[in-house]
Amino acid sequence: MPKNRGFLVLLAVMAIVGASGVATVTRAADGTREAKEAIEKANVAFSRAFERGDAGVLAEMYTADAIVFPPDHEMVKGRDAIGEFWKATRDSGVTSATLTTLDVGRSGDVAYEVGTVSLTIQSDGKEATTAMAKYVVVWKRAADGSWKLHRDIWNGLPERK
Repeated sequence: MPKNRGFLVLLAVMAIVGASGVATVTRAADGTREAKEAIEKANVAFSRAFERGDAGVLAEMYTADAIVFPPDHEMVKGRDAIGEFWKATRDSGVTSATLTTLDVGRSGDVAYEVGTVSLTIQSDGKEATTAMAKYVVVWKRAADGSWKLHRDIWNGLPERK
């Protein structure tokens, strides 16, 4: 019986190691790394457009039927409305949005992103403050191969003490 037990342990270890190898290969093969790189690049473009106050560029980063879910606000549907939303946000004193991607997953032409955003807020000559939020974005791959924001939701993080 002890010889069988050692053999069973060896088989179990081989199965675990083999399964983890398959998971790694599958994650790489499903294009997640490529999607993450594209999303991180898009986030840099988003931050730059936001800092410039370019609502048109921000709106074009979304799908035509995108929905934004701001906290304590009605849903914002469609590119035009989303562009207006970001213009109003910028006009309210939010001067920058620095996005940090924490996780990306992908299935075909759809990906999700989990991250945080650091917002710089400065209105009417007051001293700048910073607010943090967490977000989830569902991205869709467009016909041209680019990734577009499709569903965008966030809410604030508690202040650090």
